[in-house]
Amino acid sequence: MSRSYPVRLVGVAWEHRGEPRWRWTALTTGLFLASLFALAHLAEDYLTGDPIVRWDVELARWLHGHSSRPLVSIFEVVTLAGNVAVLAALTAVVGLFLLRRGALSDAVFLGAVALGVELVNGVLKLAFHRPRPELAFVHLDTYSFPSGHAAGSAAILGAVAYLAARRTGGAARVAILAGTPLLIALVGFSRLYLGAHYLSDVLAGFSVGAAWLFACLTVLLVRRSVT
Repeated sequence: MSRSYPVRLVGVAWEHRGEPRWRWTALTTGLFLASLFALAHLAEDYLTGDPIVRWDVELARWLHGHSSRPLVSIFEVVTLAGNVAVLAALTAVVGLFLLRRGALSDAVFLGAVALGVELVNGVLKLAFHRPRPELAFVHLDTYSFPSGHAAGSAAILGAVAYLAARRTGGAARVAILAGTPLLIALVGFSRLYLGAHYLSDVLAGFSVGAAWLFACLTVLLVRRSVT
């Protein structure tokens, strides 16, 4: 990339600052920064042992003590929506659909979201190496902070929802935009209910997923605006 590209980009953005596409770009940039700030705040709280760490343990104990076998079975199914294999399959199916429709940039965007969020979250897990909760219905050998299910569902389901909403309208679009955040929230809660993660793990995972999604979305919108 030449050094003149950023200057050109700023010039184009300023020239078209009143257009909706640049307003959307400004919005996604702001959401990226907000998500990054939330992640930094949660990481700082965990490292310094702030009150949220105590709440983590208390909430985990309360949920475990008030759990029921039927709900555990239900959330064992719900949590699959954030499983890396399920999300990879969803990415592959949607990506092939986009390629068949000639939407190469959208397919690349989805692939970048899916691969990037798993890589970023994996690096963060190794960096923080937080042990899993002791009271759990599922037992995993990987580290706990941030939640991979929360990060993956927020990024990949969010990206799929964005692509689907662009291609639909009316009640279908409303259902997508309302249903996707609900599904993502249920995936996050399933990790708490099953004892796989602490609350701060899930919130950090959401922050990672949202930050990566909005970063990729910003790049996509910028490239479409300058080409």
